[in-house]
Amino acid sequence: MTSLASKAPRPADGLRYRAGVASRTVAAIGGSYLLAALSTRALALALPLSPVDNVVAATLSGLALFPCAVMWTFAAASALRAWIGLGLACGLVGLALWGLQSVGGGA
Repeated sequence: MTSLASKAPRPADGLRYRAGVASRTVAAIGGSYLLAALSTRALALALPLSPVDNVVAATLSGLALFPCAVMWTFAAASALRAWIGLGLACGLVGLALWGLQSVGGGA
């Protein structure tokens, strides 16, 4: 029989777990906000509607993207993968936004 004492978590494991959760929380809040903001701006420039409709449609899309990115951050296999995924997504959307602004002359 195995004793329960051998299965008890060590203090270092608890600290590592808490640091991972804290890192994911920062990534979820900051990274997801940045991703939603960048994608909202890119969509507002890219959509072929009137300016008011562009802003409304892009904002609604950003409001839907934000909780999806937060959930994905906590569903990732590790905090590092969550940071890398959000960084890549923000980088791709940022490049698209830069291209739209340089071609379209967005303000």
